[in-house]
Amino acid sequence: MGGDGALWLGCVLAAAGVAGLRLSWGRKGKSPVLSALGWTALAAGCVGAGMASGAWGVAIAALVATAVACLLLTHAAFERPRMPRRAAEPESAAAASAPGDWHRGVITFALTGPLALAVAVVLALGIRAAALDWPVAEADANVMVLALVPLFWPLLAFAMLMAESRRPQIAMLVVPLIAASLPLLAMGSRP
Repeated sequence: MGGDGALWLGCVLAAAGVAGLRLSWGRKGKSPVLSALGWTALAAGCVGAGMASGAWGVAIAALVATAVACLLLTHAAFERPRMPRRAAEPESAAAASAPGDWHRGVITFALTGPLALAVAVVLALGIRAAALDWPVAEADANVMVLALVPLFWPLLAFAMLMAESRRPQIAMLVVPLIAASLPLLAMGSRP
């Protein structure tokens, strides 16, 4: 029972980290200091909860952080965006019917969603192939893949969403894909 206080503190830190990140990302100019504090509080909360109650504590802290994120995102979804007093009208009917930014949104979703997931899977499989060269049991290497994919995918998606143009986003997909493919190709060429 002595770890209950540390578990509660970990949950509070995780919630504060998510709130700090939301505050940072809600500003016009992204605040690197606030973002760093948010990520630090989130990591400290998970580590503290893990030290208090092991994997169960990390799961509880992650659940609290996810619940706070859902509440904050739900609140943001119902906020009215500040609109200028008078919106500029399109110059012509052709300009009004021209595709807007939804193309960019679809491309961003495709890059950070299914493509980033595919790269995360290949990266985890590449690490699995490299781990099998060490004295790691195959069952442990398989579990390692299951643990690494949900870790790599959001980190990769986050890094891609912070990029300001497509070139670094695509590089963040291609470079790990090539690096992870090398152990897989080496594994496939073994007799």
